[in-house]
Amino acid sequence: MIVLKIILVTLLVAVMFLYEFPRMKSGKMKEKAVFTVVASAGWGLALLLMFVPGLPGPTELINDVFRPIWSMFKFVE
Repeated sequence: MIVLKIILVTLLVAVMFLYEFPRMKSGKMKEKAVFTVVASAGWGLALLLMFVPGLPGPTELINDVFRPIWSMFKFVE
C-alpha cells in the first residue's frame, strides 16, 4: 500500500513539473530553481511523512523554539 502512495505522490509531482516548468519564462532561472527546490522539498516531506507518520509538524517546532520566551513573559506578569 505504501508503494502505491509513493508512486502516486511521485506521479503528482512529475505532472506538476511537466505542467508548470515549461510555462515559466525561459530567462527566469532563479524562479525555476526556487520552484524545483520547493517542489522537491515538498515531495521529500510527503515521503518522509509516509514512512514516519508520527513526525511532529512545524507548529510543534515553533512551540519548542518560542516556549522559553513565552515563559519569560508569563513570569513578568
